Amino acid sequence: MTTLFDLSGTTAVVTGARRGIGFAMAEALAEAGADIIGVSASQEADGGAIGARVRELGRSFEGFAVDFRDREAVAAFATEVADRADILVNNAGTILPRPR
Repeated sequence: MTTLFDLSGTTAVVTGARRGIGFAMAEALAEAGADIIGVSASQEADGGAIGARVRELGRSFEGFAVDFRDREAVAAFATEVADRADILVNNAGTILPRPR
């Protein structure tokens, strides 16, 4: 696959990386050469499926389980990764189902 741009030497933080749009963004960024820090409420440390895919692409993956409803947990996570992050894909979301 030919990429439109080269992200070699960068690290991307992708929230919601475990599935859906976040998974696709992490994969695309890794295809372009970025290492990935994936985060979601239930993210496995090794990244699970997205971690395996990123490593298949020759990039590194580091996973963090952070509940974005917990401000202290988010602040601690941000402090831990801020100096390593070049790119942020802010894709975390919560749906609170309510009866209509």
